[in-house]
Amino acid sequence: MKFFNKQTLALAIVGALASSNALSANLIQTANTVYAKEIKMPVTGLSLNVAWKVGYNFNTNETRYACVRLEGAQPAAIVPTVTQADGITSASPTLTAGTVNANGNVAFFTLSSNPTGAIPSTAAYQVQLNNLLIDVASRDTTVTATVGLYDNPAAAGQCLAEGPANPQLIAGTGDTKKLLTFEPSYAFLTDPNKAIASVDNLNTPYAGFKNPVPAGGLVSPNANNAYLAKAQVNLLTYGTPATAPRGINGVPVTLATLFDTAATNVLTIDGDFDAWATAKTFATVAPTTSTATSASWNVNPTALNGNFAVVVNSSSANEIPAGGYIASLKAKANTGYTLNYNDANAGQMVTLSPKLDESIEAGADNQIEDIAYAEASAGQIVQDGVRLQAPLVQVPTGWLSRLVITNTGNKDRTFFLTVQGEDGTAITTGNLTGYVVKAKKTYVIEDMNSVLQGFNAGAKTRATVVATVAGPEKEIKGLYQIVNTTNMSLSNYVMVNQDSGGH
Repeated sequence: MKFFNKQTLALAIVGALASSNALSANLIQTANTVYAKEIKMPVTGLSLNVAWKVGYNFNTNETRYACVRLEGAQPAAIVPTVTQADGITSASPTLTAGTVNANGNVAFFTLSSNPTGAIPSTAAYQVQLNNLLIDVASRDTTVTATVGLYDNPAAAGQCLAEGPANPQLIAGTGDTKKLLTFEPSYAFLTDPNKAIASVDNLNTPYAGFKNPVPAGGLVSPNANNAYLAKAQVNLLTYGTPATAPRGINGVPVTLATLFDTAATNVLTIDGDFDAWATAKTFATVAPTTSTATSASWNVNPTALNGNFAVVVNSSSANEIPAGGYIASLKAKANTGYTLNYNDANAGQMVTLSPKLDESIEAGADNQIEDIAYAEASAGQIVQDGVRLQAPLVQVPTGWLSRLVITNTGNKDRTFFLTVQGEDGTAITTGNLTGYVVKAKKTYVIEDMNSVLQGFNAGAKTRATVVATVAGPEKEIKGLYQIVNTTNMSLSNYVMVNQDSGGH
């Protein structure tokens, strides 16, 4: 919470005091007025329309003590005046307001009726509290007013709320109402999308985005294969409350009111923009500056009133890594306003609020465990599979080699094998495809001689074998087993997850 001690917020409060012997309910008649939290302290000219019915019928030559107690603020100056009613002219006033006294967060003053003249029987007096200056401790505060009428100044100086604990309040004259609150006038929302880099592209696993993916996640097709080169990982949108808070002049705040459109305002997306990302655009515009881990755009915040997509573009020759993207926006406020409640007018970081990404829950393959989205998340790229490595596979004479893939999930998973020989060994077999490990089943390749094929003459028939499975790591495991067929001794090796290093 940011506090702004000893700073004055000026309110022009118009109050109406009407009397009629203890008949009034709802004495303070005003709608809660909401002002923008981005207003810079101190400010002047905020206007509240407040009506206060006194609920008391004065006699001739009578004095009572009126009070206003503020919670969340302190009165600094009040100059009350009275407008007459019921045909009694101001030249012959029947009710006048005296000097204002202050006691902490209470201001009180006398209301005195004409000592000799007639008093209207329906007395509908109006008292204006022009330029009521109040000290506001924080933009997170709510200002509440309590009013009442008393017989003595000491009780008026306390101005307690109506109730059993306040017997000195003249019956029917007290009330408490919320007068003022501060609310944000804007919100930038990050709507993160989950783009799925697929293992199913056999030439280079994770070099294309899987189709289908959640609605809105795909931008354009890749002509080189059945997968997509581009994916949208973020929408950045601008939101406002249903009723915009008021600004310094009492007019609802807009983006143009708040933001300095001539300043350099910078949107930055932090993430992995290394060699795999051949293009990085914000609303089709290239970044002003970029590195392997960040891209920044100079933007006018008022132009963010529509949806702007952050698009990543892969190359079919490079793997798309899994990772997250974080958005930040540094902007400058107009004079009289502040961002994130920092009174400096220099460029300030604007808070970006997370927005629920419905697409994460409704993908064609949402078996992947999603990472938790932090505030200002600008999207996520996940890989839809796991690569399990058996570092040394061979079939010596008298032995049998097996490869086992298990699937504990509820969905069938396809996988393929890649054979990688020693330096100087040429292997013509390539990728072996068409394998499927059923849901809650185990797939066993009984004899790895069927996999270790295509070695050049004279080469040793041994290699690293990688099983690339289109399924989540938590459900897919692999085992390499070698068995001596003579004495039936065996050795098991849990395959390495080469992306995480686990077994």
